[in-house]
Amino acid sequence: MAAWLPFYADDAEWVEYRQSDPPRSPHRLTGRAAIGEFLTAVAHADVVLELGAEVVGTARAAFRVTITRGDGRRIIEHVILELRDGRIARQVEVEAWD
Repeated sequence: MAAWLPFYADDAEWVEYRQSDPPRSPHRLTGRAAIGEFLTAVAHADVVLELGAEVVGTARAAFRVTITRGDGRRIIEHVILELRDGRIARQVEVEAWD
């Protein structure tokens, strides 16, 4: 996961919409340092990540993440990236949990 961090802009924003963080109050990470802390936690979690359904453009990219937790439950995320100067400036995802 730490290998992903250089792809984020210094002022990047990561927004997550999920059952516990609905559209009126999404979970937000702001800045590369905060995103790095989150990615480090994910790297140490008992999960398997699978990426698929990638679509890549010059200013945006999108993909699906399937997360399988150690207990067998899954999380499906659909992610849209907004790119600026070759880096991720904003990441927005919508999650569905088992």
